[in-house]
Amino acid sequence: MALDRRHRYVEGNTVRKLQPSSRPDRRQRPKPQERRKSSAGKRIQYVNVFYTVFLAAAACMVLWSGVNYLQLQAELTGRIKNIASLEMQLESLRKENDDNYTRIMTSVDLDYIKEVAINELGMVYANEDQVILYDGGTRDYVRQNGEIPKEDTTLMDQIRGK
Repeated sequence: MALDRRHRYVEGNTVRKLQPSSRPDRRQRPKPQERRKSSAGKRIQYVNVFYTVFLAAAACMVLWSGVNYLQLQAELTGRIKNIASLEMQLESLRKENDDNYTRIMTSVDLDYIKEVAINELGMVYANEDQVILYDGGTRDYVRQNGEIPKEDTTLMDQIRGK
């Protein structure tokens, strides 16, 4: 077996294991980290306990938030369904009201009312001097801004032209 200093060459089909050179046993000094390990071990345990408590509290808060969110979502869904049913009710009432209004308006014969008013009750059309224009503002009602003048004749006499 030839051993060259530049090249380690071993002849044969197996490589032999080299024995490491033995060094004298040195006494190893403990590293500074290992010296503090005993006091740091207690501190690490406390940190782990606080960390575990913090994680548990955070998990509880997340769980509470999720449950609260689901409750609010269910309440919102219920309110939306209630609003939809009330809107359907409103729509049916409007349709019924419109139908009743149409029925009433078609049942009234304005020509018949005019004929009875003129022929049987003696009503006549108003003259131009009898017409008083006013600004009503809205269609629902009229507000009286002043006193109505009192006359000796009644309204029926005025209508008949007396």
